Amino acid sequence: MNLARTLACLTTALASIGASPARAVTAQQGPYELELLVDGAPARAYLHQGETWVLGRLGERYTLRVHNRSDRRIEAVVSVDGRDVVDGKPAEFLRKRGYLVEAWSTVDIDGWRVSQREAAAFRFSRVADSYAARTGSARNVGVIGVAVFPERWSPPPPPPRPLVGPAEPWNHEAPAAASAPSDERAEAAPAPASSAGQASSADVSRRAAKSAAQRPGLGTEFGEAVASQVTEVPFERADRTSPTVVLGVRYDDRDGLLALGIPVDGPSWSNADLRRTASPFPSDGRFARPPPGWHR
Repeated sequence: MNLARTLACLTTALASIGASPARAVTAQQGPYELELLVDGAPARAYLHQGETWVLGRLGERYTLRVHNRSDRRIEAVVSVDGRDVVDGKPAEFLRKRGYLVEAWSTVDIDGWRVSQREAAAFRFSRVADSYAARTGSARNVGVIGVAVFPERWSPPPPPPRPLVGPAEPWNHEAPAAASAPSDERAEAAPAPASSAGQASSADVSRRAAKSAAQRPGLGTEFGEAVASQVTEVPFERADRTSPTVVLGVRYDDRDGLLALGIPVDGPSWSNADLRRTASPFPSDGRFARPPPGWHR
């Protein structure tokens, strides 16, 4: 695990973005993966209708782990409940900063960033107590996303070819030292954050009209302060306009997953299923084993 977390500063910004349509979210695509850890262990995850769902419990603290199994470092722009985990504002991935993940490495994201030294822990909460509900809208509560941008890579220039010229007379005086060019490269400041969240259609808005106080299930609160050191470095994306992949998981409590038809307690079997799959020879025991309480 890579313990040195780094925030990437974008070197350029786009003037405007459009609304992103809802997309199916899965925790792994190609060499990239998103894990949700509870107490250091992966949370229970389920694949349902092509999407990854995670079972959470009220009050649990969780950490996000981003895996990069490629040979190039990446920038991972992360959102929780539709809010950017670095600046807490509505999430978008074109002008936001992200976490730098080295090649063949992982990075753990502890919570909402409050400084370069601390973060506010991610904890499952009631929707009304979620950070999104308390700072704006609970419309996008229940989803975590990671937009992956590989770094632009340029091959090193070839070494200069030696030039053979006419012989010059020997000069006993040492040539004047050439002044080294000054390093004018500086970190670019983060671009201004977007002031608008993801747009939604009128139909979706009407279906989501319930207030956060009445909405069941889980959200993610702005938890206690935890130590989380980061530094900032320049980073240039290979493609400034589109991430290579967008990872994600959806999450809810047990009742919410059961309502979706996700077999949280394992597959349910009807009497017809049991009879249809009954085996005439389930064991190779030599003699009959008496049931409990049987006497001669």
